[in-house]
Amino acid sequence: MKKTLLVLIAAMLTTMFASAQVTDTIVSLTPSNRNVVLEEYTGINCQYCPDGHKRANQIKAAHPDRVSLINIHEGGYAANTYTTQFGSALANQTGLEGYPSGTVNRHVFSGSNTALNRGDWTSASNTILGMSSPVNIAAEGTIDWSTRTLNLRVQLYYTAAQTVSSNALNIAITQDNVLGSQVGATTWYPEMMVGNQYRHMHMLRHLITGQWGETINDIAPGTLVEKTYEYVIPEQMGSPNAIYAPLEDLVIVAFVCEGHQEVLTGMDVPIQHINLPALGGRISDISEQPNTTCTDVTNVKFDFKNQGSNAVSSLTYTYTLNGTTQTETWTGSIASWEQASITLPDLHLNLGTNNSLQVTVTQINGQDVTISPATITLKKNVYTGGGRMVFKLVTDRYASETTFKIFGPNGNVLLSGGPWSNLASNGTTVREFPFNPPTTGCFRIEVYDSYGDGINGGFGAGYFQLIAEDGSQIFKDNGKFGSQATYMVDVTYPAGIEDVTMENTTVYPNPVSDVLTISSSNQVQRVEIFNIQGQLVKAETGDVQSISVKDLANGLYTLKLTTENGTSMHKIIKK
Repeated sequence: MKKTLLVLIAAMLTTMFASAQVTDTIVSLTPSNRNVVLEEYTGINCQYCPDGHKRANQIKAAHPDRVSLINIHEGGYAANTYTTQFGSALANQTGLEGYPSGTVNRHVFSGSNTALNRGDWTSASNTILGMSSPVNIAAEGTIDWSTRTLNLRVQLYYTAAQTVSSNALNIAITQDNVLGSQVGATTWYPEMMVGNQYRHMHMLRHLITGQWGETINDIAPGTLVEKTYEYVIPEQMGSPNAIYAPLEDLVIVAFVCEGHQEVLTGMDVPIQHINLPALGGRISDISEQPNTTCTDVTNVKFDFKNQGSNAVSSLTYTYTLNGTTQTETWTGSIASWEQASITLPDLHLNLGTNNSLQVTVTQINGQDVTISPATITLKKNVYTGGGRMVFKLVTDRYASETTFKIFGPNGNVLLSGGPWSNLASNGTTVREFPFNPPTTGCFRIEVYDSYGDGINGGFGAGYFQLIAEDGSQIFKDNGKFGSQATYMVDVTYPAGIEDVTMENTTVYPNPVSDVLTISSSNQVQRVEIFNIQGQLVKAETGDVQSISVKDLANGLYTLKLTTENGTSMHKIIKK
């Protein structure tokens, strides 16, 4: 009788507790499918790991509210960089045999191991998203900037019976926007490059609930469990080599496991940032903007995120290009926790070589601030050409990913190609396209790869080049360009022009070995000679009646005469 009474009282208390919590519930009481928790094992010296990062990000982009990503840097490829005390134990239970590897909800899809090749992550994730979950999860939290304190509230609601007697609730801290080195980045994921550094995302920093989580014993259907956590976030996180952990870059992931394996469901926890400083911010990104002129000018923009409680109405910033510093002031309005894009004045580069640019915000609303600078390396190549040229494109195995376009000075597409059929195995296919510009001016050649690994990423040594009339090379790209490569070509004479003459204008002798004589009834103002690549090799200004070509190499040239009444062009042969 006493035992029965105690059971009844316990049942009443449980019901009252559950009812009280339901009025303040944040978790759904309706049975739901599982969410994905993809744990990727990676390292900075792993050549193909950026491809894993990209595939994981694509999965999350397709299901932004139902996929959580945790990148675990561990093993020999990590070289003790961005590692934690938790990585080795997690990896040891997966059965991984190479990098990158990943587990999708630590589920065994075949065999006995949970580790999956990156090519299997998408299908595995779709499988998990279609599976019912015995537990729903919801969470919310705050980060107090004055004390670096994280407060979390997590609720679990059990909707179905399980074959295990307990679960484990895990709380992970990951970090975004960690700039550093990464082998293979420019080939496999160039979109993540910020200047010369790679933007690491979803990096595991800490497990608040320990290696295997906090045990949840009451998992019967109809049970609602609430857990709260308070954690002071260290300024530096990771082991053995800790790095700075900016509060704005931290993501909290909560997930429930059957034990050490089999993640039932999880989520990224929405975080409210409180007690922000009055003025604060960061340069969140810096990038070169397309400049389609055949000049030394390029354009750069940076994104500034306001991390202060006050709105930003002005920014003073400096930019240093190749050692020369300029100061600019931006005015506008950026609300708290919002960001704005700011474009620098035209930058004049040293063509054909790397140019170093650093941008530093020095004042917000007229008050001095200390904010980390952003750097980027800029390079612009402008080539000259003319006449009948050939665009040679050598695709790799996956030609279905490759296309190209050649634009004229007015932006219209003059020539395009692709995609094409793939090869059955690794290799290359040579494709040549006559490029006959109908006019002079600045032309743009763009080659695209839809996957983002260029045409020389391990599936055949693809490349592309522009070839002059005489077979010489104007430029060549090694095919390791990521998603897109752009080249500017200044066409100095169009194709198909053998001689465009004015009345009473002749040049002789032709072929010529020494001095070329110019005879014209119009006063000559300038004489220019271009080689077959379109490069200006000789020029004279004034009333020119003859010009020496003795110092020129034998070959085909174009002579351009500018007179008071117009322009004439003549093909000449130096012998």
